[in-house]
Amino acid sequence: MANLEDVQDLIQEILGNPKLKYVADRLRQEYHDEPILQTASQMQRLLPRPLVEAKRLMRNPAEYHYSYRQLFYQQAKLLEDFTDDFSEQASFSSCYPCYRDMNDRQLRTYFTWRTKVRQGIVESTSPSYAELYCYELLHQIGVPDPETGFRMLQQFRQDYTAVSPECRFPYFSIWLHDYIIYYGLDQALLPELSEDYAAEARFDKSFQTVQEAETHTDAELFQAISDLSGYGLQRSKFYREQTELIEQAVPYCFRQMCDYFRNRKKSDYLEYLFGKKGLLPYHMFNYATFFETDPERNCDYVLSPYHIYRCRSGKWTCEAYFDAEKGKKRLGCFVKTIDQKLRQLVQYPHSIKETELPKYLQQVLDKTLAAFLDEQKKNAVPKVEFDLSRLAGIRQAAEVTRDKLLVDTEEESELQAAPKPAPELPVPETTPAEPAAPETPAADKRLSETERAFLHCLLEHQPYADLLRQGGVMLSVLVDHINETLFDDFGDTVILFDGDQPELIEDYVEELRALLG
Repeated sequence: MANLEDVQDLIQEILGNPKLKYVADRLRQEYHDEPILQTASQMQRLLPRPLVEAKRLMRNPAEYHYSYRQLFYQQAKLLEDFTDDFSEQASFSSCYPCYRDMNDRQLRTYFTWRTKVRQGIVESTSPSYAELYCYELLHQIGVPDPETGFRMLQQFRQDYTAVSPECRFPYFSIWLHDYIIYYGLDQALLPELSEDYAAEARFDKSFQTVQEAETHTDAELFQAISDLSGYGLQRSKFYREQTELIEQAVPYCFRQMCDYFRNRKKSDYLEYLFGKKGLLPYHMFNYATFFETDPERNCDYVLSPYHIYRCRSGKWTCEAYFDAEKGKKRLGCFVKTIDQKLRQLVQYPHSIKETELPKYLQQVLDKTLAAFLDEQKKNAVPKVEFDLSRLAGIRQAAEVTRDKLLVDTEEESELQAAPKPAPELPVPETTPAEPAAPETPAADKRLSETERAFLHCLLEHQPYADLLRQGGVMLSVLVDHINETLFDDFGDTVILFDGDQPELIEDYVEELRALLG
């Protein structure tokens, strides 16, 4: 028979069990002693009936199969029209905030704050409350239609960041992007969300143009290739001086390269550049608590023939070219090679280095550009055409002119003597002035110390990563500013940069050395 000490040890072991302790803590949150007679302030703390009903969903055995997303949606619908006027404030913090994670005071704090928001009074509160309100709008809770819900989301972000600037809503643009697709809104809204989605829209439009190159003009195709490649061809002096030539050469070479891959390699040139179109699962409203209310839903949202979102039985996928950056870099190398070879062929004084385009593709471009320039020369020779139907009229006019010439005419009087030329005056000899000694150029003060040091690194082929890190500047921003600053001096871009390695134009090296002093 167990003694008293053994019984006490057993009781302590049971009470110290972490699982039982967790259950006890949860029970203390939901149940507590209440006095039979209560004051007005105590009555105000009682949980309103709609909140009691919402919490009951968590304990109803029939609802145990709910996922936390479905439970959130069921509770949100139940509390869609609930308002509150709780006088206290309780903070709340959660990664994916839901009603089930709130105690009574937090629930009442949230719904009191939401009541004011719906009245147009947006106050600063715990970020998790603000995020929970966004989840409700994503589910159309308190929203008459999707278009209005989209405007409500945008307005709420604007109003809330005004009273709480430290809250940045890092995933808000993703939610708005998915909201447009999920509810089938106008895709023209997408570029307004962020620069990333604007760039994505420009890529889709340009990619469709190059994919359907034969149905577009040279001007349209050239612009699409320029936008996709990211190579700054249009900023160069060579482009400004030979605009028409380049804008015809690039589309011509692109079409010929497509033909070469189709006929000789039995493949697609764009597939070589950008890879194959892929199909990946897509998680709608990532980083948010969202419940799919229609598990049998089937729909397509087509941004372009090459970028499509599909939903089958409630599961979303995205069909697109996912290796876009690699494709842009390869296309940029293609355009740069055309730039480099054209400069050589037209004997332009400022050349650039040969690119890393594969040798066999360079040979294709050599033949293509030679054929292109031959066509240009042929088209430049004016064509002489004869209208044989007008020969009879020409003969008749010639006969009339002959008859007039045969008429006797008086001999002309003697030609007047030509006036004598004025005598030459002696030109006094002048001693040529001695040329002024060349001045040593002073260091250019328009460039910052970091920019001057960066140019020195390029001139001496030295590493510059530490310099950029110490100066706290991005490589692309630094190169653009140097090119803009020196543009008036050179009338051209002095640094070529296609997103990989910056490169000085060889013809400007000595001038840059002199400019830096």
